[in-house]
Amino acid sequence: MPMENTNDQPLNLLKDQVTEYIELKSEQAKLGVIENTAKVTAYFSSAIIIISLLMFCLLCLLVAGSFFLGQCLHNYGLGFLISAGIFLLILLLFLLVWRKKTETSIINKIINLTLGDGNN
Repeated sequence: MPMENTNDQPLNLLKDQVTEYIELKSEQAKLGVIENTAKVTAYFSSAIIIISLLMFCLLCLLVAGSFFLGQCLHNYGLGFLISAGIFLLILLLFLLVWRKKTETSIINKIINLTLGDGNN
């Protein structure tokens, strides 16, 4: 039986430590990806719920305002037409003025959340 070289033992120990280090770093990277994915998913889920609730509120306000205008003008169709025109003007204003700023803001928020800087 050949005798084990005394220099091989520290090298084997170093090899085992490097292998364990690489495995731990790989696991840490996986956990980081999972954490960031969970944060982004949670953020967008809550954003979807908030936006949905706001849309229902706006819909109720739109219908109530339309009926109110219709009652004041003695023509419900005209009340709904005026309300639709107001929202159409708001949509055009958004598309012309705030769209690019909103898109940039959303892109920056996604980047911050993805990079793990999502404390904002």
